[in-house]
Amino acid sequence: MQDLRWPTYAVRQLVLDAAVPESAPPGQGALRVRDTDGNVYLDAVGGIGCLPLGHGHPKWIAAVEAQMHKLVAAAGTFYTEPQQQLAHALAQRVPLVDARTFIANTGTEVTEAALKLAFRATGRDMVLAFERAFHGRTLGAIALTANPSYREPYVTTVGEDARRFAHMNVVRLPYGDLGAVQAAFDRWGDRIAMVAIEPIQGEAGVFSATREFLVGLREVCNRHGALLGDDEIQAGSGRTGKFLAWSTIVGDDPTLAPDIVWLAKALGGGFPVAACVTHARLAEHMVKGSHGSTFGGNPLACAAAVATLRIFDEENLFASAAAQTPTLLRIIESDPEPRVREVRAVGAMIGIEIGGPAQSAAPLGDIMQRLGVLVTICGGHTVRVLLPYHAGETELREIWTALRRALVED
Repeated sequence: MQDLRWPTYAVRQLVLDAAVPESAPPGQGALRVRDTDGNVYLDAVGGIGCLPLGHGHPKWIAAVEAQMHKLVAAAGTFYTEPQQQLAHALAQRVPLVDARTFIANTGTEVTEAALKLAFRATGRDMVLAFERAFHGRTLGAIALTANPSYREPYVTTVGEDARRFAHMNVVRLPYGDLGAVQAAFDRWGDRIAMVAIEPIQGEAGVFSATREFLVGLREVCNRHGALLGDDEIQAGSGRTGKFLAWSTIVGDDPTLAPDIVWLAKALGGGFPVAACVTHARLAEHMVKGSHGSTFGGNPLACAAAVATLRIFDEENLFASAAAQTPTLLRIIESDPEPRVREVRAVGAMIGIEIGGPAQSAAPLGDIMQRLGVLVTICGGHTVRVLLPYHAGETELREIWTALRRALVED
């Protein structure tokens, strides 16, 4: 069939057709998918981290189907039970005191919500972001995103001379460099509304911040009256073994917590839903008419997210996610591969960097696909693995074996 979409993706030559339920234990979501030719693949892409339960978890399907028979859409001016359930569930899971939530559809939407909140709450006009960052593709979110090719021809940021449609007051700093952050505050402190950070940079190739750096950001923001924003779109919703990657790295001390947290991807178990969470005292700045979303917080999406959170708890899936990294490292230790430069992984968020300046990881996605494993390639150098949380040694060993074979073929 002719592809009539915009040519915005580097398309894989594969037409996915259906999940393979028999590839998972009874009562679990499928780990494998089938294409239209009948070929079966282990899915370590998962919609880029959107399938923590796998494909079609029976309890998740039942919850979504039940809500479909009740109410699927409602304007945000009305209360619905699923929306309130989700807001309460999130308030119980984040280390923010007296939390309030804005519910949207996608990660980039809640990045925009966080930006608007930060500007209104502080009365300031500048944001600090970091090299290698990816926060989304709408104008505000893309201004925080580091890759200049994503921002061309739309947005310039502080220090750039290019002529583009819009200029955003975003200052980009080296990730992990607290001295650079302090220097930026020394220069622009009375203008900085927020520091926006991914505790683990997913699109960059799974680079994790240190506890020292994140706690340092909290202290600097406190001194200068700026907000600290935590982008958990990819790393959050349990992927690192705790609900937030921030909690995995820093802990749950509310005095060290960020001011704003935003989530998407895994939150809905495969259904589009996202959330921006903050303290009640900050949420009060978002007065009537200051933000909105037609589909954001719709009862069907909220029911999917509530079911996902419930299944996390019932099946102890955070512990399963946390176990993926040590399991993979044991596999690698027993079967090493010299062409792998570094493994960067936290829980079920795994990046395997291919070593050597002449060795690119770019061809490995297609080669591993031919070997029956779907992965993504980040930065041209890292094979990224985002399995459902209940995947274990069998799947990780299969991925490692396919990667080693692909390196031989490359």
